[in-house]
Amino acid sequence: MATLATRANLITLAGVLAATAPFLHGLPAYRNDRSAANRPENLAAVSALAGHELRPGDPVLFLPSFWRVTASAYPGPFVGARDLALGELGARSGTLSGREVGPGVLRARLAGVDRVWIVAQSNLLPSRWVPGDPTDRVKLDVVDGEFARSQQYVRGRVKLALYIRRMPPQPTQSTQSTQPVSAPTPHPTSPNPTPP
Repeated sequence: MATLATRANLITLAGVLAATAPFLHGLPAYRNDRSAANRPENLAAVSALAGHELRPGDPVLFLPSFWRVTASAYPGPFVGARDLALGELGARSGTLSGREVGPGVLRARLAGVDRVWIVAQSNLLPSRWVPGDPTDRVKLDVVDGEFARSQQYVRGRVKLALYIRRMPPQPTQSTQSTQPVSAPTPHPTSPNPTPP
C-alpha cells in the first residue's frame, strides 16, 4: 500500500515538473518580451528623451493625435511644454487624449513659433500619408512645408524630432533690375579752348 502511495506521489511530482519546466524555461524570454525596451512603441524611452530635450514653454505636436498617449502615460517630461493642437484636456473631454483645436486655430498657433517638437509615428515626416483628420493634415502640411528637421530620436515606432522654421528666401542680385546703365553724356567742348 505504501508503495502505491509513493508511486502516485512520484507520478504527481513528475507531472508538476513536466508542466513547470517549460514555464521556467520560457520565463526569461517572457520577461524580456514584457520589458519596455522591446516594445514597438517604447513610450518610456521617448518620454525620457523628451524630458532631456524639451525646455519649459517649448511647443509640441503629436502626429497623429493618438501619440498624445505618450504624454498621458509619462506626463512628467511634458510638464511645461505647450501642446499646440490641444483644445480640451482628456479628463475634461471624457477622452483618452483630449480634443484638438480646428485646423484654422492650429495654423495660427503654428504661425507664431519658430521651432516645434514632434512626437510622431516613426515613418511620418516626410510621408505620402494623408491623414483623415483635418487638424492632423494641417500638422503634416505646415511642418513638412515650412519647417526643417534639426534633431531626431527614433525608438521603435515612435520618434521625437525637433523642427526649425525655414528662413524665407532672401533676394539675390540676379533678381534685381537688369536695366542697362547709360554712360553720362559728355559736355560739348569748344574747338578752341580758352586758356585759364
